[in-house]
Amino acid sequence: MAGEVLGNLQKILDTTLESFVDLVGCDGGSVYTVRKNPDGEQILKFETMITRSINLRGVPEHLRSLEFRIDDSSVVGRTAAYKKPVLLSQISGEVSRQVADILNYETRNIFSGPLITPRGDLVGVVQLLNKLPCDGTPFDPHAVSPLPNFDEKDERLFSIIAGQAALAIENSLLLEEQERLIEGFVNACVTAIEARDPVTCGHSMRVSNYTVGLAEAVNRTDQGPLRQTYFTPAQLRELRFAAMLHDIGKIGVKEEILRKQKKLFPHELALISMRLKLMRAQMMLRRHVEGGNYEAAIARIDSAWKRVVQANEPSAPRLLSSEVVKDLRSLRVPFDTGEVVTALTEEEADRLSITIGNLSVMERMEIEAHVSKTFDILKMIPWSRGLEQVADIAYRHHEKLDGSGYPNHLTAEEIPAQTRMMTICDIFDALTATDRPYKLALPVSRTLDIIAANVKAGKLDGAYFDVFVGAQLHELFIPGARVELQPV
Repeated sequence: MAGEVLGNLQKILDTTLESFVDLVGCDGGSVYTVRKNPDGEQILKFETMITRSINLRGVPEHLRSLEFRIDDSSVVGRTAAYKKPVLLSQISGEVSRQVADILNYETRNIFSGPLITPRGDLVGVVQLLNKLPCDGTPFDPHAVSPLPNFDEKDERLFSIIAGQAALAIENSLLLEEQERLIEGFVNACVTAIEARDPVTCGHSMRVSNYTVGLAEAVNRTDQGPLRQTYFTPAQLRELRFAAMLHDIGKIGVKEEILRKQKKLFPHELALISMRLKLMRAQMMLRRHVEGGNYEAAIARIDSAWKRVVQANEPSAPRLLSSEVVKDLRSLRVPFDTGEVVTALTEEEADRLSITIGNLSVMERMEIEAHVSKTFDILKMIPWSRGLEQVADIAYRHHEKLDGSGYPNHLTAEEIPAQTRMMTICDIFDALTATDRPYKLALPVSRTLDIIAANVKAGKLDGAYFDVFVGAQLHELFIPGARVELQPV
């Protein structure tokens, strides 16, 4: 859509210039629009040109960044500054050299007119060059005979269509600004997501690039079940935004859960450490007072801390975690006050008993709730035409074709193609990401094996996965890791 908007603006500018050149009767001209530079200052930006005598039209490469201040330092700048036409006849000297240097085109006379909307807003300037004789004789830069001058009649002709042209350009510029606003809003949302969850910084953009890259690869496919599948530029843009915002619901998840790296929270681990130190100090005191043999008890406490640290890792073997929890639940030390201190509370024991990853059942439920929060947030946004499905595409990215996903256990017929692609890309990036402190990054080949197994199990779309691997899309962010597609 952004490309379409820019394309429409260019067409309007080209058509506007053609109309003025034909109506007034001249060899060429150029169009400038009012823009803001990085400092917020209004300037005139070169947009397009025509010079029929040398068959030049469009935007020459050396003029793409051409800008003029809105002041008396140039003809177009003066036109914009005073919002009045400027007519220059039989020009020579500095003005002629200036135009020749910029456009590489000999100029004899100039008509520069402002494009003002019916509300009085200046949107640009049209500069017409080298008025032609009434008989339509083409401009010859080598001819010595003078050209007719631009006059009041040309001003009247210009004014006939200037207002409508200005309105058309203004509408197109407003659309362009709207597109930039949406782009900026989406990028700001991604920044906000990653500020709350820095562990996954870059994930949203990578998933977006992978997903759009996959859709573009599908567009190039000329064989297999997807050979007739095509995503339009508007659909690609919609897909890009949906992928960028697929985790925006994490804004509503507790920050301590988003940032959790181990099974225990840091404060819980600190409490266990303090408890074990107190227990060890009590044993040392008893040994000093009673003179008994407490070496085994002290050694057990010392060993307990090391084992807690090991079991706290998300990658800890299930058997190790189970043994540590069982042992520490029975590790108790009575104090002189009559209180009995246990190494672990029940909640701590439950956390250390986590068998997959670093999240408890309740914490995982809260993380998974981000999908519904994503939908609720995105549905509140009045998306413009062509972006109506952003919320629905993002909402389903954790669903599986066999109904085993979440949150709604949708099946294949309820999951659109865009979401199927995003799901594959989301899983791929999550498994290969090198910035997750709670897990090691998997090699590309192992990751693709896991996704292939999910395809075989009927959870993911095999046709899109084949295109993902065949197009070597993983090389977008993991260069050099080429793989061969194995039959699923």
